[in-house]
Amino acid sequence: MKKKWLLTGSAVGISGALMLATGFTAFAGTSGYEDYKAALKNTVQNLQSVTVQADAVLKDNGSLLSGAQSTLKANLKNEAVSGTVKISGKAGSQNLNLYSQPDGQVWKSDASDTYYVKQDKAEKDEQKQGKEHKDGAWFNSQEETVIDALIGNLKNEITSTTANDGSKNISLQLDSAQIPAVVQALAPVAFKHLSDQSQREDLKDSGAKVQLNDPENLFKHSLFNAKDIVLTEGVQIQSIHLNAVVNPANEIQRQQFDITFTGKDAQGVSHTLTASLDVQLSALNTTTPDTIDLNGKKVQQVQDHHEGRHHD
Repeated sequence: MKKKWLLTGSAVGISGALMLATGFTAFAGTSGYEDYKAALKNTVQNLQSVTVQADAVLKDNGSLLSGAQSTLKANLKNEAVSGTVKISGKAGSQNLNLYSQPDGQVWKSDASDTYYVKQDKAEKDEQKQGKEHKDGAWFNSQEETVIDALIGNLKNEITSTTANDGSKNISLQLDSAQIPAVVQALAPVAFKHLSDQSQREDLKDSGAKVQLNDPENLFKHSLFNAKDIVLTEGVQIQSIHLNAVVNPANEIQRQQFDITFTGKDAQGVSHTLTASLDVQLSALNTTTPDTIDLNGKKVQQVQDHHEGRHHD
């Protein structure tokens, strides 16, 4: 599947669900974890097509900072994607229609009649050179062993409840005291990276008009300004909540994830940041993405980020 679409939609689409799920395979050793891991592996390894409905919300001190709602249809075998995404932030809101083509992506905002098209030149070049994008095992045994050792006694915190029809509800509820020090240590590092990234973007955008005809820029600038959520002092994870619904066929049907951070910004103001993601998967292996016919439509080509760069 086109990686740019997955990276762009990771907070609201398929990759968001799989990324979060993969990250939490660390909670190993209990029946709840084993149930979750088995369902996740079964879902991912057998997934050919899927419909994803996702809602993402970011709040700062209880006030909405940004939000996104999406419905995406994807066929992983032929790398086809289509869907709609509504993103809201301080800069307003954007409604986008998204499509994929065999060699690129297409998107259109409701505010315009222009269809933007970006060709995947880098991928085509690599294919010409005989390079293929091959994903390894989604979670290999060596990685699992390392993460299990890091997590330790958290293996007792994940629970699983089985209903009469064979479906399961899997839950993880952690407060700050239960979160391992090694995990807590990652929080300030993440915000430091966010701060550095924000500074780089400021330098890059300085004196130039930000171009929002690229979906990556549009999402980034419409959802929030990274400077709005940079914490620099006393950063801690206050809570982590994960709830997953597994259907009788042992497939992930719904996943809800919430994480709360506290800390102070550079001005000494205290913040409580809460990020929430609710992802529902349906029509597994029976989804057919929509297509778009660009004949007769207003089309604008967008340069790929790799084009124009010099390589050593």
